[in-house]
Amino acid sequence: MVNNRGDILHKIVYKKGRRHDYDVYKKNHPETPKDVVTVVDLGYLGIEKDYPEQLSVLPCKKKRNQSLSEEEKEYSKFHSKKRIVIEHTIICRLKKYRIKSDVYRNKLRKYNKVSDIVAGLINYRILNHQN
Repeated sequence: MVNNRGDILHKIVYKKGRRHDYDVYKKNHPETPKDVVTVVDLGYLGIEKDYPEQLSVLPCKKKRNQSLSEEEKEYSKFHSKKRIVIEHTIICRLKKYRIKSDVYRNKLRKYNKVSDIVAGLINYRILNHQN
């Protein structure tokens, strides 16, 4: 979970094996206040049905042989501007420390602690960069 500035607020613990993002989200769903809007991608289809009390923003999906209306295109552009903060935090900042990009070659029981430290370093850099 990332806020508007890119601070990492919540991360889930490592689980062995491959899992879909939405399955991990359902099993480790963090409690969020009612006024917090969750910005997700199309991999989280069904979040509005499974969590109706939570405010969530999904992009518009183009239907087969139909194009999006201008209103849907504007909404998708708004969504992508919100989503880019998350992508930059996850892809750029975490991969800069090679915690997500390379094979972790230490004991797996230490992975959660190391990734917590990396998240703290990222938040520290963001905090100092804002001043």
